[in-house]
Amino acid sequence: MWVVFQRKERKIVGFTADGAEDLLKDAALQEVVNGLLKPGDISTYDAIQVTDRAKAAEYLEAFPEKLVVKGPLTKPQLAIRDPETFSLYITTDAKDVHPVDGIPEITADGKSFATITIQKIDDRYKPQSGKKGDDQIYLRTNHGILRDAEGANDINSITLQDGKAIFRLVSETVKRVATVQLLSANPNLPAASYRIEFI
Repeated sequence: MWVVFQRKERKIVGFTADGAEDLLKDAALQEVVNGLLKPGDISTYDAIQVTDRAKAAEYLEAFPEKLVVKGPLTKPQLAIRDPETFSLYITTDAKDVHPVDGIPEITADGKSFATITIQKIDDRYKPQSGKKGDDQIYLRTNHGILRDAEGANDINSITLQDGKAIFRLVSETVKRVATVQLLSANPNLPAASYRIEFI
């Protein structure tokens, strides 16, 4: 597979097909550049050959926003840029029995709880681990009580360990929908919320 880019701006403009046999470089340039809306002179383009099929798949997945050309133009290299934005992937063990609303439910008895798991992911939906995943998350709820994973202590914040954290939302005796807010001081990790209904 050939990855074709504009030399001056280092902007990737396209690929050749990822097949068993690659075209020659000049033919690859011609094929991709001729397919552009305003191609300009072919001498302003260059191409990088990718022979590793796993890498080719990775590059195709990252294209166009996340794939960049690095290094000198005499020996350019492809790289996948580091993620710049993140989000929290939130799950719970509470079941959703309502046919329409999609909100998990727990019993409104003041004792039942939902275990909530949060995982920091990047803009490619890849879980973050290690130091880059250790953010402090501030928790708020309008109903119910937030507790640690064991249910021993009330909490209002939690620190992600290896990009992940678990806590509980304990129900009230009033039937209503609770909204848990998850906030971070990290500007690249926007706030999130999750709803659980006490029934």
